[in-house]
Amino acid sequence: MNQTGTKSKKGLLQLIKNAFAGLSQCEEIDLKESYHLHGTKVKVPIHCYPLQINLPPDGKALHLYPESLTNAIDNSCNSNSFIVFDPETYYKQICGFFRVGDGEKLVIGSQDKERQRTFLNMQPKFSDYVFSITNEDGNLIFRDYSPKAGSCMSPLLKDKKMMRVATWRRKKLKRIAKLFNGEIAALEKDRALNLIQDVNRIMENEAFREKDRDGNPGGIVRLPDDMAPFIIGDLHGRVDNLLVILSQNGFLEAMELGKACLVILGDAVHSEEEGRFHEMDSSILIMDIIFRLKQQFPQQVFYLRGNHDGFSDEIAKGGVAQGLLWKKALNKIRGKEYRKEMERFYDLLPYVAYSEQMVCCHAAPPTSKTKPELLVNIKSNPGLIKELCQNRLQKPNRPGGYTKGDIKRFRKLFNLSADVPVIVGHTPITLDNTLWSNVGDIENHYVVYGGYDQWIGVMTRLGDKMYPLTYPVEPLLDYINSLAE
Repeated sequence: MNQTGTKSKKGLLQLIKNAFAGLSQCEEIDLKESYHLHGTKVKVPIHCYPLQINLPPDGKALHLYPESLTNAIDNSCNSNSFIVFDPETYYKQICGFFRVGDGEKLVIGSQDKERQRTFLNMQPKFSDYVFSITNEDGNLIFRDYSPKAGSCMSPLLKDKKMMRVATWRRKKLKRIAKLFNGEIAALEKDRALNLIQDVNRIMENEAFREKDRDGNPGGIVRLPDDMAPFIIGDLHGRVDNLLVILSQNGFLEAMELGKACLVILGDAVHSEEEGRFHEMDSSILIMDIIFRLKQQFPQQVFYLRGNHDGFSDEIAKGGVAQGLLWKKALNKIRGKEYRKEMERFYDLLPYVAYSEQMVCCHAAPPTSKTKPELLVNIKSNPGLIKELCQNRLQKPNRPGGYTKGDIKRFRKLFNLSADVPVIVGHTPITLDNTLWSNVGDIENHYVVYGGYDQWIGVMTRLGDKMYPLTYPVEPLLDYINSLAE
């Protein structure tokens, strides 16, 4: 073997030796009281109680909690996933957090510094300090990379602190029950008609929309820059997914204060579950919920039109004519007058929403040349409507799809900078996720999809930028109704 090969082999052996040495130095402890780390690593068996981590140099506190699910609200522990957040802001406002799932590692200090400063309120001086949390094989492994300053971990064993996240969520769920007057269920016929008529009156003069040349609300919503948007994609009848978003973070409270707005990227109706394409009850219920939200928050809830928002015979899934079935179901259950009001609602919908921090629509940016006046007067341009509601990313088998250049022009249309996210729904990239970043290798281009049964994604503004967050889907409908009882 030549000298270079010998050196390489010795280097490899040294790396393996160091790795095993590191494992042997990992002390296993059962954390029952405060524990200081000084350039060391410890392994802690996973328990259901939370921990506080204090970081140098001034003891910045972070909390690590088991991710609370509805059936964990009664003190049971059913998740191997943990969330890390700043307890000073987490319960008070829309804010970020980090999830450490099974097999995952979070490194604080050296990775994703901008997001850590925003989510955890870390100051720039923490950039040189490194602390890691690994969730592995039923243990949490904590490593402190600073032998001088050191960090401290403490279990939060008092009942009030142990249950703080669960109590916080329970209050939110009760708040939702109260918001919907004690029951979330499909409305009886007359009440449903009165509701949609009220919503359509709101839509005729919807806030933040310029009128078109005929005096009707135009195709663009210009959101105020001091109102933080939170954006979800195609729900396709998944009521629990919507309720999860309303019961997480500070979204609902911020809407109540007029500081945030919900933007739904269309296609709330028509199940995409295999074997349930014919089912329309969930579509009726989710639209009742959205209408009640719009009635309660006329300037904080916006719905952009999607390709499933109508009664066309072209609206189909798996060979099932969902558009026609939707029309038939509304005629039968709610009556023709209600169905006409739904048609009126669709006709009143905007197609694009934007602010200084983002621009979004249902499916795709325009591929044809356009300008804001054409978007305001979009009803007279069916080709533009089709582009916004039905197009997809360009592929070899889809040469007419949108491209990086179309994304760039879409931003420029509203005088937005290159780092402003362009957010669409319509086309989930895989069947097992809810939110994708830099889609098509296009920076700051996101797809958010709300119809997945395991996770629900949301794009929201934290500070002066938009960030993606995801939450586990939970069976909330019956739980919230049980709270009302």
